[in-house]
Amino acid sequence: MERMHWQDAVTLLAGIVLIAALFVMNVTMPEGASSTIVTWNFVLIGFATVATAVGALYAFQAWEEWVAAILGVWMIVSPWALGFASAPSLMWLAVICGAVIVAMAVFVLLQSDEAV
Repeated sequence: MERMHWQDAVTLLAGIVLIAALFVMNVTMPEGASSTIVTWNFVLIGFATVATAVGALYAFQAWEEWVAAILGVWMIVSPWALGFASAPSLMWLAVICGAVIVAMAVFVLLQSDEAV
């Protein structure tokens, strides 16, 4: 199996989008949602995604893809878990980035002999 996967570059890009998005977008938080928690969620999950993608680009290990998949699933459910689902731009950003991260990780794992 080759070491570099284009899917990890896409995952890296999704992580960068998560980190930068709230600083670029003008978003009003819905009532009851903490902007601090939402911001930290995007930034921390973004940095963790970037770290796993960079690790996978340099020295592929199947566990990196599993971690990325878990991070992606969290981003998909985080709008409802953290109470910002009523802010459509944030909710869709989280869901789309999360889905991209999960899809890329699953795609690499399905091609890998080391998936389990």
